[in-house]
Amino acid sequence: MPTVSLTVNNEVKQFEVHENELIWDELDRLGTKLPAGCLAGSCGTCRIQILKGPENLSEPRAVEKETIHHLEDQYKKKYGDDFMQGKTIRLSCRARIAGDVSITPFKEKI
Repeated sequence: MPTVSLTVNNEVKQFEVHENELIWDELDRLGTKLPAGCLAGSCGTCRIQILKGPENLSEPRAVEKETIHHLEDQYKKKYGDDFMQGKTIRLSCRARIAGDVSITPFKEKI
C-alpha cells in the first residue's frame, strides 16, 4: 500500500492508503481532515503542495488543471513571478494516489 506523508506545522504523519484513491478521501477515511470546499476541483480550497513524489499521482484532468493554473497566476500576481519556482500544487480532492507521496497544505493565501 502506498504511503501519504502529511506535514503540518513541522509535524509529519504517515498514512497507509489505497492505491488509485483520492488523497482527500483517503485521509478523511483515516480521520484526518484537509481543507475542503467544493470537493469537485474548481474552488482550490483543498490545494496542497507536493513535497516529494509528484510522479506518484495521477495526471491532473481538465478541471484541476484549470484551477491550478488560476491559483498559480494569482500567487504570481501577489508574491512575484519567482514564487512558484520549485513548487508543485495539486488539489487533494482530485489527485489520485499511485505511490508514495509527501504533501503539506498550501499555506499562503491569495
